[in-house]
Amino acid sequence: MQSLVVKISNPDTVHAIAEAAKRQGTTPEAAALELLETALLAQKPFDEIIEPIAQSFDESGMSEEELDDLVEQTQRSIREESRRNK
Repeated sequence: MQSLVVKISNPDTVHAIAEAAKRQGTTPEAAALELLETALLAQKPFDEIIEPIAQSFDESGMSEEELDDLVEQTQRSIREESRRNK
C-alpha cells in the first residue's frame, strides 16, 4: 500500500484543520485525511457512489415497498425517541 505525506504550510489552513479536529474529537491528521477523502468522493459521479448500495439492495431480495416501509418505521421510531428525550 502506498502512502503520501503532505506538508501544509499555510497557517490559516493548519488552524482550520486543528479547529475541525477539535470539533470532531480527533487528531488534525485524521481530520485532514477525512477532508481530503470527502473532497475526492465529491468528484465522483453520483451513480458511482451509490452503486455498492444499489447492488447490496438488489442482492438483499427486499422489494422497494418493503424498503419504503422500513424507512417509514425507522423515521417514526426516531421521532418517538426524540419526543421522549425532550
